[in-house]
Formats: sequence, structure tokens, C-alpha cells
Amino acid sequence: MRQDDNIDSVAWVIGRSAPAFYYNITSGRDNAPGYAQALVTTTSAEATEAILPTLQRELTSRIANAQVLVRGLVQGPPVTAPVELRIVGPDLDRLRDIGDEARRVIAGLDMVTLARSTITVGGPKVMVDVNEAEARSLGLDLGGVAGQLQAGLEGVTGGVLLEGTEQLPIRVRYGAETRGDLRRIADLPILLPDAAQLSAAGVWPALPLSALADLRLEPGASAITRRNGERANTVQAFILRSVLPEEALQDIQSELESAGFTLPSGYRLELGGDSDARADTLGNLFASLGIIITLSIAAIVLTFNSFRLTAVALIVCVLSAGLSLLSLAVFHYPFGINAIIGVIGSIGVSINAAIILMTGLQNDAAAQDGDRKAMVSVVMGSSRHIVSTTVTTFGGFLPLIVAGGSFWPPFAMAVAGGVLLSTIVSFYFVPPVFALLYGQRQHQISTDPSHPAYP
Repeated sequence: MRQDDNIDSVAWVIGRSAPAFYYNITSGRDNAPGYAQALVTTTSAEATEAILPTLQRELTSRIANAQVLVRGLVQGPPVTAPVELRIVGPDLDRLRDIGDEARRVIAGLDMVTLARSTITVGGPKVMVDVNEAEARSLGLDLGGVAGQLQAGLEGVTGGVLLEGTEQLPIRVRYGAETRGDLRRIADLPILLPDAAQLSAAGVWPALPLSALADLRLEPGASAITRRNGERANTVQAFILRSVLPEEALQDIQSELESAGFTLPSGYRLELGGDSDARADTLGNLFASLGIIITLSIAAIVLTFNSFRLTAVALIVCVLSAGLSLLSLAVFHYPFGINAIIGVIGSIGVSINAAIILMTGLQNDAAAQDGDRKAMVSVVMGSSRHIVSTTVTTFGGFLPLIVAGGSFWPPFAMAVAGGVLLSTIVSFYFVPPVFALLYGQRQHQISTDPSHPAYP
């Protein structure tokens, strides 16, 4: 990777997860000897898009004994995988078989870069069956034999090494050639209780492990994953960067249906990943939206003392949200959580222009009578405050847009774009609608004989 001109740096974290420096990075791996994570910095966003599929293919082919996953920073909720299928049921072996079947079907899709399940066959482990009677006749017990194997294979701490201000423990153990060969493990010497006397007498004070025990390889049991107290096997699918998780989920469900994938009685399928987490996040985000809308409507009604003008202000809110989405689409920003928050924020700022215009028009008697010159005068008089507020708001978010990246620009563009465009809409939408509403009202009053004519 360092030989690629488009890559600036590569930083590795071994045995645990890398620091969660981005808002949706999931971590939690600790003390995991078989796990490593690399943070790759590229020269530009275009270089990132070009490198991701290349690295996934090359690293997967070159390192066949490792499970390699290459991902870029994306918008969205913090999830382990963009698409997850949770299979819930009682039997562990059955869950593993069902998960393997679903994983094989999903891995065949071109959009899927990696498919894995949380319940799998564990790694190989060495089973040591010690002949306890033979060991006790030599003065050994099971704990003593296990302790010697632990010291030789896992190692013991024999001191520390100072590196700057950090102390690094020194672990002494057999080499990797011995620890990785079952025959060499079987030949490991087990010291007898009177090893010192035997050594002084010139007798070898140990016996090979194979003289006391039988060794065999067995698959280890994987971790049992649970959700809400039930056993669950989660099949995770990692997809290409250009594919939306919702589209990938639909294609995966169609592929499973075409392959005849069904669940036996007592087992059920739940959806997880990006779609489930996004729904939860949006649910939490919009949980108090009803109260906020109610209070906003009440505040606008009390301001204008008119339901008609309140309806105009709410229409401006809807238009502002649409214009924020338009600005995101024009500049090709992803519609993630940050963008959603920006759209909501732009509504509160954008409505100010409409409120200022309608307040000025409502307080001018000639403008209420439909005098166009008076309305133009009010709009032009209010434009100074509206334009200055719009320019300062847009200028405040402009550094976040220019700085680039994937975190702040969608949020800043949603707010700045919505405020800028909605201001233009307010100038061309609010005055005509105001004239339409108040013109009809004045016409009704002038034709009603019960009301005296205006002087």
C-alpha cells in the first residue's frame, strides 16, 4: 500500500480496534491477537474511490488466510455492516448451518465484497488427554502438566523493556515453529518433580509430553451471540461503496428468495444493519418533532394573529426543506444523518425571511389594502435585514463546505443552501400570496353592507 502514489500514510493497530475518530465508527475489539486494523490516508477523495475496490481485490487474493475488509468513511448510523440479517433461534448448530447457507448465497452477488456470520466453526485447538494414573506415578498432577504447557506455549513474563516513558513486558516462550507444529508440541519436555537431583546425577530430568498424553486437533466452539436474551446468528454483508444499503438489502432478499432459502419452524429472520439503525436514529430524532411543530405553529399564530399567514409561513418551511435537499443533490452530497439535521436546522433559519416580510406587510395599512407600491416599499425596506442575515449565515458555513471531507460539508450545505435559496423564494412567494389573501379579504369587506366603507 505504501508503494501507491495515491496513499499518503498507513498506520496499523494490532490486537485491538483503532481509535474511533469518526462519529459512526464501531469499535470494541480488545486483546484480540488475530485482529488488526489499518488507517489509510489518501491524497484526495477521488483517489479514495479508485483505491477501495483495488485494495479489496488485491489484499484478498494475496492474503488468503486472512479475512480482509476494506472500507471507506461513509455517512450513516454507526453499524458494523451496512446489511445485516439476524437469524434468531434456539439451537446453536442449526443457527450456524442456516447462517452458512445464507452467507453462501449472499457472497455470490457482485455488489458484495465480503459476507460473514457471527456464529461459525471456531479455530482449531489442541486437546491434550493426560493419562492421570501415569502422571501421578511419576509424581505429576494435571495442574503441574498444564502449568508447564502454559509457560512454554503462552510464555511467562521475564522482565520489562523501557521505551521512552512506557514499560513493555518481555514474554519468554517457545518459538513459533514449535508452537505451530503438533508433532513438536507432542515432543515438548515435561520436567519431573525431582528434576534437579536427576540433572545433577546426569539423568535427563524430563519426559516428552507424548509419553503422558494423547494429542489431537479439534475445531473450537465460536462465541455465542445473543440479542435480547435469544441466540442469534447475524449474517453481515459488506457492499461496494457505490451501492446504497437499502438497494443492496432488496437485492439480497430477492436472491435468497430465488435460491429457495427458508427458515425452519421456531426460527425467524430480523433485519439489521444500516436500515434498522437508520430507522431507530430517525425515530429518536423525530420523537419530539410533534411538540416542536405544535409550539412553532402556536408562536407564529400569536405573532401574526392570523391562521392564513401562519399557513404561508408553514409553506415556506416545506419549500425550505425541499430547497435544502435540492442543494444537496446539485452538489452530490450524501443524504445522511448530518444532512437530515442540516435540513431541520435550515427550516428554522429560513422562515425568518418570511416572518420579517409578512410582519412588515401586516403593519403597513396601504400594503394590507393591496397597494402594490406600498408592498414594494415594505419588501425593499426589509430586504436589507434579510439579505445581510442570509449572507452572514451562508458565509459562516462556507468554510465548512470548502474544507471538504465527509462529515461537515453535507450538514453545512443543507443549511447554507436552504437558507440562500429559501430567501429568494420568500421574496417572490410571500408578497404575492399576501396580496392574494388580503386582497380577497378587503374585497369581501368592501362588498359587505354591514361594514362601513374605508375613508
